[in-house]
Amino acid sequence: MLYINLFWSLLVIFLCFLSHNLIMRAINRTVSHVGKEIKAPKTISMIIGFLIYGFGIAIIMSIWNINLMPYLTGLGISGVVLGLAFQEPLTNFLSGVLVLVTRKVFEGEALDIDGISGVVDMVEMNHTRIKTFDGKMVLIPNRKVWSGTVTKFWPGPYRRVSFDVSVDYSSDLEKVISLLRRALEEEDLVVKDESVSNIVVFKEYGSSGITYTVYFWVDRENYFNAINALSARIKKIFEENNISIPYMIVDLRVSQKN
Repeated sequence: MLYINLFWSLLVIFLCFLSHNLIMRAINRTVSHVGKEIKAPKTISMIIGFLIYGFGIAIIMSIWNINLMPYLTGLGISGVVLGLAFQEPLTNFLSGVLVLVTRKVFEGEALDIDGISGVVDMVEMNHTRIKTFDGKMVLIPNRKVWSGTVTKFWPGPYRRVSFDVSVDYSSDLEKVISLLRRALEEEDLVVKDESVSNIVVFKEYGSSGITYTVYFWVDRENYFNAINALSARIKKIFEENNISIPYMIVDLRVSQKN
């Protein structure tokens, strides 16, 4: 009898594993066939696995004639203690469901959650895993994700970037603005689209020069390359047109008294 129960238990586990893989393959084929992609593959796989293996555990318990009701009834006052102990995980679980249903966050999304920035790796039952831009993995309780402030870095196909450019006080400012606009137009990695605008705006009269802020839009995959390319192009155009970029000069005077 023992070996028979063990055989059926192992068979149930194998069937759960097989069913999980077959369902995920069927979902991937169906989504691929209609030309779409799964937004949260890891999370969907986890939920389906949770349901299938949960059902499998129930079957295994029936095979071994395990009834939990006497144990649960015997807990008595301890049930209240357990209820309090599981209050936090239950809150996180329900918050995770709300996060998934409302699509507040999803896998692969670059965002900031209450000061923690990174890319969503996976929404789990209890936590949301965030892979930070410096390679760390941060687990944020789902209740904080649901109730916290979420800033999405790429709500659309483009993102605006800005950096400051300073020129010497002797520079022709109209020419400087014209050259900065020219750099924006000539740089291929800067997005030119009717839905966005790339502009040059005066910022301040600084201690060593006049500063302008360049605002421009980039594609996600070109984020860093566009910044480097535009900065190099601006410097080259300035050099060709004799526009000086100022740098700090320290004037040291020594006074000798007899």
